[in-house]
Amino acid sequence: MLNEPRSISIPRHELYEQVWSQPMTLLARQYGISDVTLAKICRKLGIPYPGRGYWRKKQTGKVVTQLPLLPSADPAKQAATIFKRSLAQPSEHVSMQTKEKIQPELTGEQKIEVPDRLVSPHKLLSGRLTQLRSPKVDKYGAVWSGGLRDLNLRVSPMSLQRALRIIDTLFHALESLGYQLVLEAGTKSSLCVRIDGEPIHFGLEERFRRVEQPDQQNDRQSAWQRQRYAYVPTGRLLLKIIEWGGQGLQKVWADGKTVKVEACLNEFIVGLLKVAQAVRADRLRREEEHRARVEAQRREWAEEERRKREETRRNYLVKDVERWAQARNIRTYVTAFKEKFIARYGDIQAGSQVDQWIIWARRQADCLDPLEQIES
Repeated sequence: MLNEPRSISIPRHELYEQVWSQPMTLLARQYGISDVTLAKICRKLGIPYPGRGYWRKKQTGKVVTQLPLLPSADPAKQAATIFKRSLAQPSEHVSMQTKEKIQPELTGEQKIEVPDRLVSPHKLLSGRLTQLRSPKVDKYGAVWSGGLRDLNLRVSPMSLQRALRIIDTLFHALESLGYQLVLEAGTKSSLCVRIDGEPIHFGLEERFRRVEQPDQQNDRQSAWQRQRYAYVPTGRLLLKIIEWGGQGLQKVWADGKTVKVEACLNEFIVGLLKVAQAVRADRLRREEEHRARVEAQRREWAEEERRKREETRRNYLVKDVERWAQARNIRTYVTAFKEKFIARYGDIQAGSQVDQWIIWARRQADCLDPLEQIES
């Protein structure tokens, strides 16, 4: 659940014992983090951990050395705070809301059919068709004119018309379900569909076969003029979801021997819905972890501030005690001096140098004494 705490505090000495009791990869998995992250935590706290090959040597009976844990007086290095990560939900775990949206796509209630001709093209395509009448290709043989890259379309001229009919049908189907198609602005425009507020990028590609060029051994051409490979279009198309989230979910639907991508549009929409749910869950998890980190940082700063205030108060106390002790020592000394002087020379005359010095010395004691300042 997103509301449960995802951070755990481990005393420094306990973490030291744990990293020397089992391999870092296994221990890190228990905390839901990577072994690289665990190693960084250990280095930050000054905790030594086994080097590469340690556990292999130990298993084979070779002599290994466990590095000692050196003491640390730094208050910030007495415990480790580990933020546990939860993996994305597997594909089978979908919410009831998503299941309700998926059901019509699976039962064939709204089977998507790709027409033989491009009729009433979608607005994202209609303005590009003029440039696509004489398409230009890149060095890989894929069409780049008409801004197809913005639409995540990468096909050869021979597959262009088929690709346009497929993607146009998909655009209309998504909008009929209430989902918004967006060309996200940025350093490079890219097509996505917003599902429950999550931008999910997708595209259509053709597979190209790479073949070696025959002129590679042609010494009449300079090396930079030679093309090592040529790229031949295969006519095989694939629809893909371009998102890093949703691990374990199907993200590619390709032409097969008997089934073409045209017959997979309903399944593709189901895939979009599942990935959108996984992406949303992952975003909410990361936001919750960020809030937990911010709260932990706030508590750490508050504790540091409290510690500094306490240290400042303690320093003032120590200084007051030192000044009070100095004042007390001065008064004791002045009393002893006066008694010694009288014993040797008799009474001290008022206004004499000795009398003035005694008055001055007592004033100095009063200036030092913090208790006198309280009374004043």
